[in-house]
Amino acid sequence: MRSLLTLLTLLLISFSITAQTNTGISKTDTLAPYQKNATIPSFSIQMPDSSWFSKVNLKDKKPTLILYFSPDCGHCQLETEEIITKMKDLSNLQIVMITSRPFRDMVNFADRYKLNRFPSIKIGTDPSRMVTQFYAVKFTPFSAVYDKKGQFVKAYEKGIDMAELITLAK
Repeated sequence: MRSLLTLLTLLLISFSITAQTNTGISKTDTLAPYQKNATIPSFSIQMPDSSWFSKVNLKDKKPTLILYFSPDCGHCQLETEEIITKMKDLSNLQIVMITSRPFRDMVNFADRYKLNRFPSIKIGTDPSRMVTQFYAVKFTPFSAVYDKKGQFVKAYEKGIDMAELITLAK
């Protein structure tokens, strides 16, 4: 009798779990915010000189790359090196590099790659982690490309296809 009661209890629990997994949630409810909103998000990052840079500081009519990175990420370092070597091809692209890591880590990264020599690259920390949440970042580097009108074009969740980025930057 006891085993029959245990079996019935387990069946009821499994039915309730199954019922809760299909609660009528639409596919759009599971999408990251960037997949629902096609425009560049409002953001505010603290740059190496301690000034703040935000969406309103972006230049109009220029494509934009939002690149979320971690200073200690090897793939992020390689991607930064590749971007630097392709800066002539990416001259029309404004690049915003954002991390949630500590300010000093970001400054050291910017200094290491001498990013201040590229006026089209802005780098900073996002202490609020708004960018991480908006893009639902799972891996670094994560990049999102926006066209000249600030409309979402493409996301790279595991690194940029550089040839494609160069095409999109024109």
